[in-house]
Amino acid sequence: MSNSDLFGSPMILPGVRPASPFGAAPRPSFREKLVRSVKEVMEQFFGPLMSRTRVRRTVLELSQLDDHMLRDIGLNRASIISAAHEVERKLHGRDHDYGM
Repeated sequence: MSNSDLFGSPMILPGVRPASPFGAAPRPSFREKLVRSVKEVMEQFFGPLMSRTRVRRTVLELSQLDDHMLRDIGLNRASIISAAHEVERKLHGRDHDYGM
């Protein structure tokens, strides 16, 4: 005995889209749309600032290491800034040049 024998065939009403067997995806509310929009604007505004802050912090921390420790991690003093920018680009997808 099949499911259609037990439950009958699904009825499709004109002008009504059939629901997904996994349930209909909920539509975002006005509040959710507003929150998403504000978040995107804030990210566009503060994103570069946060990126620059992370790069500067990384440069500061790497600069405090001695030459032997830098050599152990495969860096030298001349490559600290470019390494900090590379890490920022890989981790956060940003590639900004802030003239550091």
